[in-house]
Amino acid sequence: MKKIIIDGVEITEKQIKQILLQKRKPKAVILKRFMSDKDLEFGVVSDTHLGSRYERLNELHTFYAICKKLGIGIVLHCGDLIDGNGKIYRGHLSELHTYGADRQITYAINNYPKVKGITTYFVTGNHCLSFYGDNGTDIGIKISEKRDDMIYLGQYEGNIEFNRVRFRMIHPDGGGAYALSYKGQKYVEQIASGRKPDILMFGHWHTSFYFHYRNIHVMNIGCFQGQTPYLARKGLNPAIGGWICKAKLGKGRDRIVALEQCFIPFADNKEKK
Repeated sequence: MKKIIIDGVEITEKQIKQILLQKRKPKAVILKRFMSDKDLEFGVVSDTHLGSRYERLNELHTFYAICKKLGIGIVLHCGDLIDGNGKIYRGHLSELHTYGADRQITYAINNYPKVKGITTYFVTGNHCLSFYGDNGTDIGIKISEKRDDMIYLGQYEGNIEFNRVRFRMIHPDGGGAYALSYKGQKYVEQIASGRKPDILMFGHWHTSFYFHYRNIHVMNIGCFQGQTPYLARKGLNPAIGGWICKAKLGKGRDRIVALEQCFIPFADNKEKK
């Protein structure tokens, strides 16, 4: 074997070949964990405010009909299913068409969409829980007892998992921020790494928005309630509609490799007389 001396250092041909091999560019490989052909489809709604004169019941039923047509069997509801006791803000009482906990619960049981093959998983929000503050009535329990297609996950927050995909529904406190992403972003920043959901959904703000941050798919869900006098006074216009989503499932740690999301919007109409 020939010997080569460079700057007084002896280097063999074998060592030169090894150095040259190390400098070669690595060959690209296909990451198989991103190549799954499995999908998870679901719908998301929030803030239906049943019992309000400004509810959008026709649009809500239309959304469920769209889900049925697309073969979707899971709908998630991020809170404020009913409109509450009329004490949430000044003038709230005059915006109701159905009064009292029992009547609003019965109205929701009879009028919330019931579609064969679709199960709704829901949390309660501040309007729902206004009766809980009055007399301890948790409307989520009452409704789920009478509707086997409606599964109650808890007050203000619900966590559930489908096909290893971890969902978290939040009905937060306070009004929205100047930027649609701001409050969701600050919430995501406070989640410890080991406790992150894959998909995080916010009700309450009546806005629609999507972004991806810290490997979490974050969504503001919108509502099915028109512009109330309260929102008009504040100069706020609600995003009426719901989301249709398809998650492309991965393998191993990559539970979601892609999320297709489509907001189904509805124009606002006149209040219910």
